[in-house]
Amino acid sequence: MKNHSNTTGDKKISRRACTITIIILLCLLLACGVFVILSPASPSDQTGPDGSTAAQEAPSGSMRTRLYNWLGMDSILAILHGKEESTVVKADPSAVTISGETGSSPQADKGSSEAGAAKPADKSTGGTAAEKAPAAETGTAGKAQTSAEGASAAKTEGSAKEDSAKKDPQKEKSKEEDPKKESAKKDIFKKEKEISSPTKLQKKYIRAWENWHMRDFTVNFPLHNYNWKYLSYDESGKLRYEGDKEYTIRNGIDVSEFQGAIDWKKVKKAGYDFVFVRAGHRTMHTGDLQRDNRAIKNIRRAKKAGLDVGVYVFSQAITEEEAREEAELCLDVIKDSGVEITLPVVFDPEIVIEDYYARINYISGEQFTDNAVAFSETVEKAGFTPAIYANCSTETDILDMSRLKGSIIWYADYGLPPESPYDFTFWQYSNLGWVEGIPETETDLNVWFVEKEE
Repeated sequence: MKNHSNTTGDKKISRRACTITIIILLCLLLACGVFVILSPASPSDQTGPDGSTAAQEAPSGSMRTRLYNWLGMDSILAILHGKEESTVVKADPSAVTISGETGSSPQADKGSSEAGAAKPADKSTGGTAAEKAPAAETGTAGKAQTSAEGASAAKTEGSAKEDSAKKDPQKEKSKEEDPKKESAKKDIFKKEKEISSPTKLQKKYIRAWENWHMRDFTVNFPLHNYNWKYLSYDESGKLRYEGDKEYTIRNGIDVSEFQGAIDWKKVKKAGYDFVFVRAGHRTMHTGDLQRDNRAIKNIRRAKKAGLDVGVYVFSQAITEEEAREEAELCLDVIKDSGVEITLPVVFDPEIVIEDYYARINYISGEQFTDNAVAFSETVEKAGFTPAIYANCSTETDILDMSRLKGSIIWYADYGLPPESPYDFTFWQYSNLGWVEGIPETETDLNVWFVEKEE
């Protein structure tokens, strides 16, 4: 009996010890869980491949993401850390949504991997253009606003200089003698459109975009009011736009040295009225800036055949300085050609998904926009009209369109009808065109939307 009593007492003590141990372990686990949940994201979660600190969302299957979603910790964290989540970028004050309310989509502000130019990359670079770009990010609203104000001031200064030149016969004469100073016909392109509440037709385009992308479309750039029911093709494959009371179109192409020796008289006879000639390109890996071997010939002969001519540069610029160099290359080619161009000078930055190491693939959306602004300012100061080449994903996921409100857009979209609700003047609708007079069987086809005279 004695031994039995001692054994029973030992068991009771053992059970108590186990209970206390379990309680302590549970408290430790609970404390660790609270620490993990309340701790801020690690730097590795916030740094993109380009080294920028714009936040990127962690994989949806991670432990932290699941805990956040389940417990609804987002609002609590914002209060505890005394700041907003890093993935939210402040909306442009002038931006409006489809309902007319101010604001921007958080998904759009974070940026998307689906971005880049729709046009194939130059064959000299060995790549093709992408509809997607790895981890491209939008810039911050603060710097965007400052740069936009600077660009506006530069435009005002440029206008004052133009007025002064008109009053001075000597300056006007000098301007005529130097083709580089010949101004493109800005009145044709400058529509001076303002951002306003979308019309019924524009709302239709916005809803279609939102349904396709499953997120809000932010209106921070003027919208187009083309009516796609007027689109059709003729028997030769050229686009038609007939029936609109406000707009008509002109057909055109864009070419580089890879189109070979072109018979421009045949091109004109085939019904093409304008061309964008490649002035040069920057290589994707080494960043070397090179002239197009046939740029001068194409500009001169196209102009002689009666086509309106503009130029573009295939850009891989990763800094504003490089963007300005590309603008200067275009201006030098125009000067050396001795031709008065009548179309814009185009900045054509293209992300190349097939070439992982293409240098432009990993710059931030803010840098992408900085480069576009730097190029445009350089061209405009020289007396020419700048333009930006982009597709829909470049506009909505990379470029800060609020900083480009006065820009001419050359839009690339090979679908019918085109996807973007944003305004554009030129539309590259095919990269597989066959044109009489051009040896190369794959030529980019474009249309130019022209306002009808009242």
